[in-house]
Amino acid sequence: MRGVGATSLGPLSTALIQLVSIPIFLHFWGPKLYGEWLLLSAVPIYLGLTDFGFGSAAGTDMTMQVARGETKAALEVFQSTWVLNTVASATIGLCVVAAVWALPLRRWLNISILSSGQVTAILCILCVFVLLDLQWTVIAAGFRCDGNYALGALLVNIVRLGVSAVGTLAVVFHVSPPWVALTLLAGRFLGNHACRLVLRRKSPWLRYGYSHAHSRVIRRLFNPAIAYMAFPAGNSFSLQGMTIVVGAVLGPIAVVMFSTTRTLTRFAYQMVDTITNSVWPELSAAFGAGDRLLAKKLHRCACQASLGLSLAAILILMPFGNGIYDQWTHHKLLMDHRLFQLLLIEVLANSLWFTSSIVPVACNCHARVAAIFLLTTALSLPVAYLLMPRYGLPGAGISLLLVDLWMISYVFKRSLSLLHDSFGEITRALFRSPLRLGNLDIGK
Repeated sequence: MRGVGATSLGPLSTALIQLVSIPIFLHFWGPKLYGEWLLLSAVPIYLGLTDFGFGSAAGTDMTMQVARGETKAALEVFQSTWVLNTVASATIGLCVVAAVWALPLRRWLNISILSSGQVTAILCILCVFVLLDLQWTVIAAGFRCDGNYALGALLVNIVRLGVSAVGTLAVVFHVSPPWVALTLLAGRFLGNHACRLVLRRKSPWLRYGYSHAHSRVIRRLFNPAIAYMAFPAGNSFSLQGMTIVVGAVLGPIAVVMFSTTRTLTRFAYQMVDTITNSVWPELSAAFGAGDRLLAKKLHRCACQASLGLSLAAILILMPFGNGIYDQWTHHKLLMDHRLFQLLLIEVLANSLWFTSSIVPVACNCHARVAAIFLLTTALSLPVAYLLMPRYGLPGAGISLLLVDLWMISYVFKRSLSLLHDSFGEITRALFRSPLRLGNLDIGK
């Protein structure tokens, strides 16, 4: 419950940052300068993919090692991942900074207010900012492995709010954009340093350094780390890719209708994501300790909670969704009700398989699940392309729903195999009282 509470602060922090910072940036900088800042800020975000999934894979591996009492092995994973992350970040950062200095990005990005020197400075500083942000994956792994996931989640949200606050204050005091970027960088550096100090106090055995780093650890983690990258890649097919296909087939108005309808139905995903992130370290610890009964119980409780939240979201959106949509879009768009209904069904289907997928992820056995997710989301694009000329926007909804139905079939089979559970038992468990489920002797 502490993990769920701390993780749920993430969406609240994001909403608070947007509600406060956007009006202030617009007021002091104006739409044009703020637009150029957003454009430059979007460029370094792709550096966040240079972790290559090692932070997530390392956190899972370390949690299982600690549950077995093998802290020395966990320290080897921690230092090996930190060395890899630091060397890769420094190398890629130098290449990116050199490219920023050499390429005419101001002309390519159609920047008119900021000078070439300002554009170069902002991009270089924000690139370093993103690379510092990558260090958090290692810090988070340290918190997660030693039973301090909730504290780590709380700290990362505090740091995010603090960094945003100092950047916004810099704008209020009429600081130029390059200095605002430098202020954000300083806030991120201090935030990372503070979190490292807290981690050292909570887990003194987790020491930064390279004396326990080994290349064999990286080789062992390579497959689960790269496999983990298939999840964000598949999400990009499902989100950005499907948007592009809708635009290519039905035009820009359909893109707006599809994107707004999907955004309205996707708020339930954030709640489900909160549950899965909180259960993840607990499942890893259960697998590490060889406690299959606890792992079964965690899986069943997580699936039940996700199913309940999804059904609650559907029951709210079914009668009130059209009115919310009209008010939100100021009556400028008409909702496609068939698409809306399909996306609500997709919410239910997605919540089930996504929650269950945390079982293979929690023991670094997710390679096949990730590969199938990447393949099915990629195939959903040509399927939508073929369906939409006949069915319109619901064709995209059908394509997305087919992905989720297929993933339910495969993911539950894989998860139940790892847990030594059965489909009939978990189906019955989903409709038991939560209190009874928590106290149930599921070994029988």
